[in-house]
Amino acid sequence: MSVAGVFNRRVRGFRVVEVVGLGILLTLVTSVYLAKTFAGSERQQIARMQQEIQDEGMRKRLLEAEVAHLEQPRRIEQLAQMMQLQPIAPDHEITEDALIDVARRRELPRAPVVAAPISPEALAADGPEALPDDASAPPPPEAQR
Repeated sequence: MSVAGVFNRRVRGFRVVEVVGLGILLTLVTSVYLAKTFAGSERQQIARMQQEIQDEGMRKRLLEAEVAHLEQPRRIEQLAQMMQLQPIAPDHEITEDALIDVARRRELPRAPVVAAPISPEALAADGPEALPDDASAPPPPEAQR
């Protein structure tokens, strides 16, 4: 069959070229419609995101203004005078490295003595769950004898 035969061949009264052309046209129209629909939803999503960005920017500016107000030296000074706070004496200042030594020297408060004995089951029920690193240490050699 020659090329001219394809253009002249008819199926149920229509040329094959016309049927193929109509199919291509319908496919193009449908794809353009779907592309515009998806683009519209994308456009709405972009607009919504831009609005959220603007709202967050406004909230950020409000928070920065509030921080600036709260950090005003005059306001802090008035609050300190109201609470009768005094500046820290130079002999009370300490470096970060020395904090550990201060914590070691400070005596920890002792727990009050319990009058009634508590069963180990009750203590285990109230305590945290044991972790693999929480394995108990073996008792000292004096207690084993």
